[in-house]
Amino acid sequence: MAFDAVVVGGGIVGCTSAFYLARKGLNVALVEKAEIGGGTTSNSFAWVNATAKVFNEAYHRLNASGHQMYCDLMVEFGEDNLGAQPMGALGVVRRSDTGGYAAAQEQARLLSEYGYPYAWVGVQELRTMEPHIAFPDDAEAIFSMSDPYLDAPTFARFMADQVRTLGGTVLEQCAATELQATDEGVVTGLVTEQGTLETPHVLVTSGPDTPEVLSTLTGYDGFAARFPMRRVPGLLVTTPSTAPHRLVRSVVYMSGSEEFHVQTEAGGGLRLGADDIDGKIAEDQSKQNLREAAIDLLRRTKRIIPGFVGESCIDACRLGVGIRPYPEDGMSLVGPLPGSTGLHVIATHSGVSLAPILGSLMAEAITSGEL
Repeated sequence: MAFDAVVVGGGIVGCTSAFYLARKGLNVALVEKAEIGGGTTSNSFAWVNATAKVFNEAYHRLNASGHQMYCDLMVEFGEDNLGAQPMGALGVVRRSDTGGYAAAQEQARLLSEYGYPYAWVGVQELRTMEPHIAFPDDAEAIFSMSDPYLDAPTFARFMADQVRTLGGTVLEQCAATELQATDEGVVTGLVTEQGTLETPHVLVTSGPDTPEVLSTLTGYDGFAARFPMRRVPGLLVTTPSTAPHRLVRSVVYMSGSEEFHVQTEAGGGLRLGADDIDGKIAEDQSKQNLREAAIDLLRRTKRIIPGFVGESCIDACRLGVGIRPYPEDGMSLVGPLPGSTGLHVIATHSGVSLAPILGSLMAEAITSGEL
């Protein structure tokens, strides 16, 4: 089998990259060792935004471009097909939190400077927008009205279906095992569990497994040992449906001592997480520790949303640990691998927000030859 390009990794970044390559007219193969839309993609909070990425203007604008491309895709294909819920996001802060409040004001100033849509709202507006949440009297928030929540696995599967529609091939349960290249480092093919794929371009989009995948494909152990990326676990708790109530209407980030983030996922339940909870599971992801961390999160949610059932629903909750890829400098790692011709990589945090822009830029680079 011969292809113009092969993408290794069927998460949201890989599926979206394969889509844009196929849309450019390339004959594309998408290779996934398990199922499309699994792994980190299936355990992502999936808030599409540039709101929280303001302190590096170039990185903010990259995320804003990804955000805009989602808007364009919604117009083209429809929100339901993409798994998109354009609900907006609230970054809540208290005036009594002096440091946090000052940081939020600076964030708002930069959003204004960059031209990103938002509004500053007070506690009365918050209580009207989110009537189930018990906001303290000194709460205020940045409201990013255009930020959607994305059902990332649904989006990834839709992109994979589009690859098929455009004439490409999607191979699931198919691990990539070896890169074929000339002595000069020119890529000629990829060996997989389902056969050898002849191709001049291999794009690795394997998320947190990128260093190990590169080591396996190239036979160079240094990728696994020295690739500049950390693996950071995050716990997400998804509750049963809260119907007939919709306890949370926006993506909500609460700061301060009760820090947590919450949204209503596609099935009607709450999807919950918190940075400090992630810290508690960083070194211990045993079943017992995950359960205790989840109970802590459910209790916190009950304090903030009085109508929520609390920890009594723990046995009906889904506990998911997403291993997030964090490049060491906080930026995205995108482009050709040094010393090779035709081997490319995308490794990034915020893969949900960045998938369309990074995938389209990589497709343009590969098709134009301007890498």
